[in-house]
Amino acid sequence: MNIKLQFSKSVATLVFDRKDSSANIFDSDTLAELSAILDELVTYNNLTGLIIRSEKPDTFIAGTDLNELSSASGEKLTHLIATGQNILNRIEDLPLPTVAAIHGTCVGSGFELALACDWRIASNSNKTKIGLPETQLGILPAWGGTSRLPNLLGLQDALPIILSGKIHSANDAKNKGLVDHLVPPQHLENFARSLLAKGKRQHTRNPITRNQAVAKLIHIQAQKDLLKKTRGLHPAPQAALDLTVASIGRNRAQSQKAELETIQHLASLPQTSQLIRTFFLKQQAKKQNLTTAQPAPIHRAAVIGAGTMGSGIAYWLSSHHTQTILHDSSPQALALGMKTISSLY
Repeated sequence: MNIKLQFSKSVATLVFDRKDSSANIFDSDTLAELSAILDELVTYNNLTGLIIRSEKPDTFIAGTDLNELSSASGEKLTHLIATGQNILNRIEDLPLPTVAAIHGTCVGSGFELALACDWRIASNSNKTKIGLPETQLGILPAWGGTSRLPNLLGLQDALPIILSGKIHSANDAKNKGLVDHLVPPQHLENFARSLLAKGKRQHTRNPITRNQAVAKLIHIQAQKDLLKKTRGLHPAPQAALDLTVASIGRNRAQSQKAELETIQHLASLPQTSQLIRTFFLKQQAKKQNLTTAQPAPIHRAAVIGAGTMGSGIAYWLSSHHTQTILHDSSPQALALGMKTISSLY
């Protein structure tokens, strides 16, 4: 079991506690388990609220299982994304108020789950990290995140969070409106119960933030800023930008259909597979004990770019008996770099 359903008086609590793991993540088995629990939950007529929390000391939910996501394609990928969307929609549509009580890492689909709740509270611990890092992996929030976050914050404030993929501290998350309150970890559940008394969240949307003409103007400026950073070489932020802006003129079903189609396309790109591969390599490096690692001997080296720094590095390498190739796309820059190295010798 990865999820426990607990009851206290008229309040139900979903407790995520992935078996034999230090972190909670979403995979097909966990989604199936959560779906069955939701089936059971709706049979209780006397409930006044639902709290979602984690039993892990450092993690709320750390997103979707990247091993499963990266290996899925075609119908399997469609099923995984559509199932996640459906389950979060069911949570959002529950007739009783819901609170996500966050402590620890809450990122990706974990935060999308929190967005499907009426209220979000987080511990003020430095272990609490919140965000939507999908674009850094070549994909995007595809369980309703590209429409729920703009609905919560407004398009202009939601775009930087989605496009950057940045992970935020608890304080930053509160300041940006990603969570409603910060409380000490030991008070999370009691405070969550007090929020349930407020009932379902009533969204008072500013009509300007739902205006498609305003959204187009925001799109134009965001496009300029994005191209400065990516030079058009990073497809995921561009897709996320287009999708998030388009959500302003769509209902939930239309937005999530577009999310599904877009992530299917992004998942097939070589950039995405390499970004996910790089993520796994970083995770492996963090686990390795580098204090005992010995540097490998270097016999040959290549320096790309013959400017001041490049020619200086090439000089240092070659002066230490390393066979060195200096390369530059400009013959003039290469000649100047070689002249610099010659003068240093």
